[in-house]
Amino acid sequence: MHASVGYSENPDTTHAGMEAATNALQTSDRPGACDLVLLFATASHDAQQLRDAVLSVVGTSVPVIGGGAIGAMTHDCFGYAGDQVVLALLWLEGVEYQCHVEGDLTQGEIEVGRRLGRRFAQSGMTPDASALLFYDAMNRTGDGVRMNMATPLLLGIQEGLGFLPALVGAGFMGDYAGSATQQWTGAEIVSHHALALRFSAEVRIDTTIMHGCRPATGYYTVTRAEGPVILEIDGQPALTFMENLLGAGVPPEEYPFFLTFGMNRGQKWEAFNDDNYANHLCLTIDKAHNGLVMFEPDMVAGTEFQLMYHSLDLDYIRPKVERLFSEIRGRKPVLALYINCAGRAAAYAGNDLEDALEVRNVVAGRVPLLGMYSGVEIAPVMGYSRPLDWTGVFCILSVPQ
Repeated sequence: MHASVGYSENPDTTHAGMEAATNALQTSDRPGACDLVLLFATASHDAQQLRDAVLSVVGTSVPVIGGGAIGAMTHDCFGYAGDQVVLALLWLEGVEYQCHVEGDLTQGEIEVGRRLGRRFAQSGMTPDASALLFYDAMNRTGDGVRMNMATPLLLGIQEGLGFLPALVGAGFMGDYAGSATQQWTGAEIVSHHALALRFSAEVRIDTTIMHGCRPATGYYTVTRAEGPVILEIDGQPALTFMENLLGAGVPPEEYPFFLTFGMNRGQKWEAFNDDNYANHLCLTIDKAHNGLVMFEPDMVAGTEFQLMYHSLDLDYIRPKVERLFSEIRGRKPVLALYINCAGRAAAYAGNDLEDALEVRNVVAGRVPLLGMYSGVEIAPVMGYSRPLDWTGVFCILSVPQ
């Protein structure tokens, strides 16, 4: 198996697709046509036009799989909130793959998950297998905008399959405004779908998560919640509780995309271990109900959490990436995939720290790097796949030497 990546920021969709595909071909040492394309792009590009442009370079019969991203990165380029396109060309060289696709997320994420789980079961997935899972994070079918949720999607997969495998992936978003996006499924261009990409057993996906957060407080408890809305914390209205905790220096209008709650899935009083935490961001505030609206609905009554603060340096990245490279010694790394929360982008977060640059520096060309900025990230925490916020998920796909 071999991979090569390409990137473009050309605002002309046709030129962008052709440029990214041509760049990937020029840096590859494989003479024949590739077998598969992974493609991510911002909402500024037309999905049909972009796919046609890529296929005009790599061959019209090559399947394209992917979807919307708020930004993109490779080993030498990165950007977000613009016209970014990134892709990986894959030469499978005997490796097989399956792409399971299920639609109608707007009718219920849990049922889509059940169908995916049954597809996994029919394909013979075992508990030690892994897969990439992507889904359309935006729902614009009603009067307003809401997010499709990963929590019920994962629950449905577990119900349909009988267990939850190691899943790594993202909720597709094409820009910070939550514009409608489309997905490429290999054969079609669709919306409101979930897709799972599985490779045959010789391909291993090793993963590390990088939050860049540490606990700022002790533990608090959600005492009432409805769906993604936290209504009470320690018996007090949630919004009032946070106002009393944070004081006037952080007004409620600044809570969205700032408040980060960490759920420790390890031992409560052991030394801090970043790998044990699942972090969630506040999406908005609900003044009418004195509540906090979160990105996911899994902070139910009884959930203990800590308020987290964001790191002021990037020194947590190198040891995690290096450890992952050490774990695949004796195998050939094929592709590094970096799924990064769009909220961590420096211009959006209001700081000078671009973790994309640090990831590139650490990878240092050892393997082709394909990165995308997402709305929600998915990765195993303490052996169980969970939705995450304010997280960078770094993966290495490898095969035997």
